[in-house]
Amino acid sequence: MDIKNLQFLSAVVEAGSMSAAARRLGTSRSHVSRRLKALEQSIQVQLFRRTTRRVEPTQIGWALYEHAARISQELNALQATVDDLGKNLRGHIRLSVPVALGQQVVGPLLLEFASLYPEVSLQLTFSNRIFDLVAAEIDVAIRVTTTPPDALVARDLGPVDWALCASPRYLQAHGTPQQPEDLLKIDMVSVNSHDQRLPLELFDGHETRTLMLRPRLQTEDMMFLKRATLAGIGCALLPLYSVQQELDNGELQRLLPSQRARVSAWGDHLYLLTAPNLYPTLATRTLIEFLHSRLQVLLPI
Repeated sequence: MDIKNLQFLSAVVEAGSMSAAARRLGTSRSHVSRRLKALEQSIQVQLFRRTTRRVEPTQIGWALYEHAARISQELNALQATVDDLGKNLRGHIRLSVPVALGQQVVGPLLLEFASLYPEVSLQLTFSNRIFDLVAAEIDVAIRVTTTPPDALVARDLGPVDWALCASPRYLQAHGTPQQPEDLLKIDMVSVNSHDQRLPLELFDGHETRTLMLRPRLQTEDMMFLKRATLAGIGCALLPLYSVQQELDNGELQRLLPSQRARVSAWGDHLYLLTAPNLYPTLATRTLIEFLHSRLQVLLPI
């Protein structure tokens, strides 16, 4: 049964004649008549008793009109809901952010966003892994990586600088490295590596050297690595955004500042990731634009 034909049925019942219904619908009387005949043929029943002046619904015609009226009300309510979610800042957004970046940088921004848009609810997951956003039901993810997944829409927020650093207490006890080879003699704390070795790359502006270091302590938790470094357990390679304040106030000291240090597997760009979606809600678009603009300003990259 064609729902459009039900609209013609409702118009004729409410207007009392095909001519009046045609004027209401902005079409011809013959077009209205053809639509009604098509509806009657599809359900094999007579819907109207026709006189020279008006048409009267049969019992089945009245029953079908009542159903059509309810369907029309539901469709109007559905359209209003779609319009409301698509054009107004309200709704629910699910996010995933790295632990350290989320707690130190993104978290405060999301609290600000929540204050600005009280009708938008947020569900935040702290995770360092890239995964299937659709399967995990995540709307927006922020990740540090070199190559974002091809299946996702990636917005590059800029390069991530890594800081090779240690506490003054540790350096006073063990000495400050003056050249790359000195790193082989010091304790390292690091993100987990595949074979318990850390392939640290150092670029001096001309060539890249790779040192294979054996960390004393390994974990996936960047915040714990930062605490271990501040406690004088060893030297660490940490995202600059997570230690900028400590470098500025002297709690940590940057090592080999003329060298650009990185581990290629950890990634060197910050990306905002979303699943492909031709029609994201206004709330999601607004959050993406908010994070995109604010993160590029706040991060020391």
